[in-house]
Amino acid sequence: MDFTQIFEAFYTLYRGEDEIPDSSDPEYVIARRLANEAVNRWSNYDGTYWKELFTTNLAEDSDGDQTIEADTTTYDAPSDMREAGGFVKIKNSSGQTVSTFPIIEPSDAQFKDDMGRYCYFTGDPNNGFVLNLNPAPDATMAGQSIDYVYYKKPTLFTRGSDVTEMADPYFIVHRILAQRFRVSRNYSAYQTAFRDAEDALKIMQMDNNSGNWADPFKLPDNSGTIFGSE
Repeated sequence: MDFTQIFEAFYTLYRGEDEIPDSSDPEYVIARRLANEAVNRWSNYDGTYWKELFTTNLAEDSDGDQTIEADTTTYDAPSDMREAGGFVKIKNSSGQTVSTFPIIEPSDAQFKDDMGRYCYFTGDPNNGFVLNLNPAPDATMAGQSIDYVYYKKPTLFTRGSDVTEMADPYFIVHRILAQRFRVSRNYSAYQTAFRDAEDALKIMQMDNNSGNWADPFKLPDNSGTIFGSE
């Protein structure tokens, strides 16, 4: 659902009218602000890592540096990056991985050998990240692609055609509805809408954390041993 569709669903529940205000109406502007508050609530809910917010540097909408330059060690990360981890992969024109850099914490770089192969990100989600590669890529790597999985910030609504990554946008609908009832001091209606929103949020979290019928959630065993064996 894009924001215009979310607004239509909200306004129908809120006013019960078939005429929907256009984007210049104050109700539309207020609802968009409240929709972004709902997105923020979702993205930070209970320490959940939402599957919809994982992407890669070579994704079509990424604005991070994607090409290796000889003797260059620093590259801008995507502006929507929130966290990264695992490996940075260097890929050839066929999309095959030709080199891999493990990602370490910036504080650990001082303890690494200058000739070691590793990388780290400096910066923060508010001002942006920079990828640091070690050692500097040589001429044979020039022109190859930089790719890595990262956890991104959610898309906020700035216009009616913007679409959320959220699995159930009706959480946003009910969250906006609850906030509007709260402001108007209709506390009975507020509690109902708030409960509907929180129920939608909890169901999304359950679905997110439980896998699916073909790939049910399993707690990984990283111990290297079999439970109950000696």
